[in-house]
Amino acid sequence: MSDDSTVDPDASRSIRVLHVDDDPEFVEMAAAVLERADDRFVVETATRVDEGLIRLAEGDVDCVVSDYDMPGRNGIEFLETVRSERPKLPFVLFTGRGSEEIASRAISAGVTEYLQKGTGTDQYTVLANRIANGVRAYRAETAVSRSEERYHNLVDTAPIPIIVFGRDREMVYSNDAAVDFFRAEDPAALEGRTVTDFLHPDDRETAITRFERLMEE
Repeated sequence: MSDDSTVDPDASRSIRVLHVDDDPEFVEMAAAVLERADDRFVVETATRVDEGLIRLAEGDVDCVVSDYDMPGRNGIEFLETVRSERPKLPFVLFTGRGSEEIASRAISAGVTEYLQKGTGTDQYTVLANRIANGVRAYRAETAVSRSEERYHNLVDTAPIPIIVFGRDREMVYSNDAAVDFFRAEDPAALEGRTVTDFLHPDDRETAITRFERLMEE
């Protein structure tokens, strides 16, 4: 029997790919091959960077695949524009004009993957795998970020005072309820306070011992 807990919830979720290449025949052929390689792929195409940016703004794209040598703006300039708006979106530079200089510039600009075009169908298998892996990592990171945001929103707006201390026993966070409880003007007014500042003198020694034990464990 299979264990449902190991099932990837994104395993059957569609992956929207935007492929930009100034060769219309190549980009259409590549789109068809990619969609056959992975039935989750829905590939949209564009033959210019400006057109690609419009498609990116209009739709929910999970990954961008781009050529390098294109009229108007090249693939690196396209990547830089995308990164200014969507710094984590998977971006694969899939180019026939490969060089160490282009690869270095792509990495510096934040490319997710760099692949050089070749011959045969194996290159599309590799490309499909890189797209799928990049989107999987992107979605996982996005899910964690959203979870952390919900957690922080919950803590920030909690009706009970919540204070977080660092290993040096100094306060590193206080929510709005804590600020109100201690009649402080704002969280900054509580900065620098330590665990013992909030305890009765008779309880401080015991509390410090327990705090140090907690940090050790």
